[in-house]
Amino acid sequence: MKKLPIALSLVVGSGIGCSIGISKSAIADELPFTLSGHARVNYGHQDWLIPDFRDGFEFESFKLGVAGEFDKFSYKAEYRWYENVDFNTVRFADLTYHFNDRTEITGGITQTPFGLQPFASNSFWFSVNYYLGFEDDYDAGVKINHTRGNWDFQAAYFMNDEYNDAAKFSRYSFDVADDGEFRNSEDGQYNIRANYTGRFIRGATTEIGASYQYGNILNLDTSSSGDMNAYALHMRHTQNDVKVELQYINYEYNLAAPEGQADDRLALSSFTFPFLAAADGQTYSANLIYSVPYDFDNISSMTCYSEFSLAKGDDASGKNSSQWVNGCSVGWDKLFMYVDSIRGKNMWFSGGPGIGLDIGGLQDTTHRLNINVGIYF
Repeated sequence: MKKLPIALSLVVGSGIGCSIGISKSAIADELPFTLSGHARVNYGHQDWLIPDFRDGFEFESFKLGVAGEFDKFSYKAEYRWYENVDFNTVRFADLTYHFNDRTEITGGITQTPFGLQPFASNSFWFSVNYYLGFEDDYDAGVKINHTRGNWDFQAAYFMNDEYNDAAKFSRYSFDVADDGEFRNSEDGQYNIRANYTGRFIRGATTEIGASYQYGNILNLDTSSSGDMNAYALHMRHTQNDVKVELQYINYEYNLAAPEGQADDRLALSSFTFPFLAAADGQTYSANLIYSVPYDFDNISSMTCYSEFSLAKGDDASGKNSSQWVNGCSVGWDKLFMYVDSIRGKNMWFSGGPGIGLDIGGLQDTTHRLNINVGIYF
């Protein structure tokens, strides 16, 4: 799930996927574009699985990325093959026109400007926001980025999700889904985001921002449109080797559901699986990150973190879902590793039946030990 605290020439990483550093070889220097990628293995011990489940390392994913530039344009794309869940998917593919030093326009399958950017997490496993479609999300549309002084402004319009197919569950981003019963689809979405970077304390940098999202949600049974809106308040404070990240999100879906169907929940999907989430709710996240300042032979970076996130459903069917990740990431030349301890409660991907809902199933606290080791190029 996460990424790397190092400047990269192509793409910054991401967790249930990650993009780390890019090294240029003699062959790559001769190409008109830059290639990058990873090959990763993963170990996961999940305490809620049946007793005879065998732990062990398995090949997790292979990634290939490309980036380049010409005239006043730049482009980048990334595609992934996930062996452990048996699917492949695009993550992003976009083209950017650099109008001037302060303004650029990007079109294609590109990241939605919402919340802490580029991620609201530092672990491989990400926060509850990722699973609700509010973190590291990519859709098909166009966005404008403009910087002025300490301000960064973004505005975007997305026509639909990256595949324009709500019944396709094999995707990287979490999107509104058609699971056969709760049949909705994203049908046009607007985003605006403003972020201010200041130096209020000597030796420290503080980012403060707000985001808003509004979209149409088409019900595939009634052919009528509902809508959704969400806003986020976010802050990232960095002082020497310590970083603190805080974020609050409030969201609401008004669904045009068929008569008699519950409208307090909707289906989302990614990584080949659909699940149910609360239609109205809030999320809270708080991260504490420490970049170890010591010099080690061959080790280029070491970062440790504690990240807690909570999703709270508003309706009578609502029930809190939480995730607490403690771990460290280590970079060693082209090798990068995450070691994470994940405690989840009523949380999808942590043994739970969904997010923010009281729908039975496993709602106790679960624990997962996750180790991900990858070679990045």
